[in-house]
Amino acid sequence: MNYLSFYTETRLSLRQVEVIGLIADGLSSAEIGEKLCMSKRTAEGIRAELLIKTGANNSAALVAFAFRNGIIK
Repeated sequence: MNYLSFYTETRLSLRQVEVIGLIADGLSSAEIGEKLCMSKRTAEGIRAELLIKTGANNSAALVAFAFRNGIIK
């Protein structure tokens, strides 16, 4: 898959970018929810949306996608 062209077609919200950064930092959905003042379930929903939008199979692939596309450094 050509991730760069896929990323240019994939629009991520600021909240989704925040969540990717926290996933990359190793935080759980509960920890993400607490840090961003949302429920664990909301954080899980955002994580699930990110997996679908990026075509990633798991959090590691999601973080790799974000790193390759300059979303995180």
